[in-house]
Amino acid sequence: MRRKTFDVLFEPEVGLATLVKQPCPWRSALYFTLSVGFFTGVVTNSWLLQQPLEVRFAIIIVTVLIAGTALALYGFLLHGIMETLGALAGDPVGLICLLGYTTLPFLVLTPGALLAGKMGLEGLPLLGILTAVGCVWMLYLLVRSLEAVYLIDWLRAGVTVLFSLLLLYIVMVLPWQMLIGMLLRSL
Repeated sequence: MRRKTFDVLFEPEVGLATLVKQPCPWRSALYFTLSVGFFTGVVTNSWLLQQPLEVRFAIIIVTVLIAGTALALYGFLLHGIMETLGALAGDPVGLICLLGYTTLPFLVLTPGALLAGKMGLEGLPLLGILTAVGCVWMLYLLVRSLEAVYLIDWLRAGVTVLFSLLLLYIVMVLPWQMLIGMLLRSL
């Protein structure tokens, strides 16, 4: 199991191609829960040490549930885009199973998040940098996942991920920007 994790993180072409042949949703869900839970947990437990344990666990559970739902929906969006673009040979179950593995960079970056949490508010820039590095690494693994599942080249998979992020921006961010802009102009 450690070898598969290493292959996914540092040799994604080999690791993801191996995993897509034998999808395991429970192992993927376990890695997702560990990665996101530990990353948010160390920061939450460091910054909210004065709060009761129930509050800290609730924050961690809600974060994992929201992130898991968003990641699954994003996987379905990617599968829909790939089918629309004509890549009908893909396996949606294989893609959803690989999405949990794409969050493994956050598990690797958890010690840095612990350091940022222990630093207090001075560690906020470090936490921002670690989150940005984790997101970029995750997007790279996502491109490699699309490449492994749909048997397409790297460029097409990268363009698909960028297009999906543009769609998410149009749907989730742009309306709020337009609303705030109109409200500011009316004042």
